[in-house]
Amino acid sequence: MMAAERPVTDEAGVTPRLRASRARLLALATLLHAASAGAHDVGLDAFLNTTAPSANNPRTGALGLSLSGSVDVSTRWSIFLSGLFLRDFGTRTAEAASPGSNVGFASAGVTWLASDHLLFLALASGSPPTVQRSALEVTFPAGTADLVVAGTNASVGGTLLASYATAGLSTLEHALDVSVAINHYVTSQVAELPQTARATAVRTFCAKNAAVGPCPLVNGQRDSLTQVRLGATWVGTVALRTDVGLDVAGFLYDAPDPAAVGLFTVVQNGRTTDFGNGVPAAPWAVTARPSVTHRFKAFSVRAAYQLGVYTSGLGLNHLLSARLSWKATSWLRLSLSVMVQADVTQQQVVNRGATLGLGSLFVF
Repeated sequence: MMAAERPVTDEAGVTPRLRASRARLLALATLLHAASAGAHDVGLDAFLNTTAPSANNPRTGALGLSLSGSVDVSTRWSIFLSGLFLRDFGTRTAEAASPGSNVGFASAGVTWLASDHLLFLALASGSPPTVQRSALEVTFPAGTADLVVAGTNASVGGTLLASYATAGLSTLEHALDVSVAINHYVTSQVAELPQTARATAVRTFCAKNAAVGPCPLVNGQRDSLTQVRLGATWVGTVALRTDVGLDVAGFLYDAPDPAAVGLFTVVQNGRTTDFGNGVPAAPWAVTARPSVTHRFKAFSVRAAYQLGVYTSGLGLNHLLSARLSWKATSWLRLSLSVMVQADVTQQQVVNRGATLGLGSLFVF
């Protein structure tokens, strides 16, 4: 009873409830931006992403805006809502061009602080069907051609997370999250070929070779893909104001070749809560991300490196990220984040990208 009436705090005044909230923030990254020690909070985040088009990734970048909020309905229960609007930029090749497209994503969930050390979270999410067009150059046995792929894409998913924090029980304060997340993607894609000689050659070739090269897209294909993410995050306070962490995740799919779903970057981008992984050029197999965070009086700095392995032998991903957070007032927190990534296959860099994010959290 005494522990419940007067929570244990460390020298920085951190309560078990706030430690649990920090673990939740680490696990769900910027999208949730969720419940802190306050009774209510509202988060507003904006980000700009740029990427170099490649064979696996026709995208050039996007501008995103997310709004989230949480309410403590009791000392143990909180509910939260979040929404994301993403404007994917248009793409262009020598003979084809596509306009930009809009993607919407929403999530809702609940957290339960079972004790001063244990927290549970349940989340449901989804993205309504959106028509997206991407211009790209394709290669087939007769040569190359430019085309526009029109895709109708949607997703539905959910996350379960459990978080344990020592909160005064150990000389090495630490928190451990384990989670399972499921995302089901549905896509219908068909190529829109311009009236050019090379496009006519593609049509003729694909009429006789329906399963070769880009022909599934030329003839039209409808696919679905279910992704299961099994993750664990450990964060330990090695000094009064310094934390180290490690996040690892493994991915399972209901298809032997998940990359065969088509333009995976277009289907997946903006339809996941796990924005800390950057923008993958193909389905993940495994990711590992060590990090270090140092807290000053009103500022904190976090740096991380991620190594990702793509499925189907499509290569590796390297991601560097940094985040600066500022507690401007007792009710306002601001953040600036930067991510740079490179995709490598056969020792060659095949794709580069960068993301700049601005965040704000109002606590009241």
